[in-house]
Amino acid sequence: MASVVLVGLMGAGKTTIGQLLAQKTQLDLIDLDQKIVADAGKRIPDIFEEVGEIGFRQLETQALRESLAQNVILSTGGGVVTQAVNRMLLKNCAVPVVYLQADASVLYRRVCGDNNRPIAKNLNLQGFQDLAQKRADFYEEVSDLTIKTDDTTPDMVTAQIFSVYNFGEMNQLLS
Repeated sequence: MASVVLVGLMGAGKTTIGQLLAQKTQLDLIDLDQKIVADAGKRIPDIFEEVGEIGFRQLETQALRESLAQNVILSTGGGVVTQAVNRMLLKNCAVPVVYLQADASVLYRRVCGDNNRPIAKNLNLQGFQDLAQKRADFYEEVSDLTIKTDDTTPDMVTAQIFSVYNFGEMNQLLS
């Protein structure tokens, strides 16, 4: 089973924090979006174009199930919480789910112009703020811990996660 799961809107730092946690715990990192790309053999924009968001979300649920069964650091995609089945999987997993949260305007600046994010590429700031507001309750629903990433460095966020969860003990229990 995963040792920690990171959730949050795109741009919150899930991949970066996941990489740092993986290095410090000596566990592998699964970035859910990268897993979907590898499994499908296509870029995310191509998946969206071919099967739409619904088809992408089905691939995401399958990848989430597989990833939660492994002893890894798991960085999810920003929209993983939009599906009730995924929220159930996250709420029922036996490891901490950490919500990396930041102000929508900060996140928008971080992802603006990234054409590899099909949901965000057509949104202006107001649309992005609406998306953040719509998903916020879902992130809160599945998370055990919320960490603000607006004005913190990735190292500070990683240290905060380590201060709450003793990964050394956790990994010994999972072995």
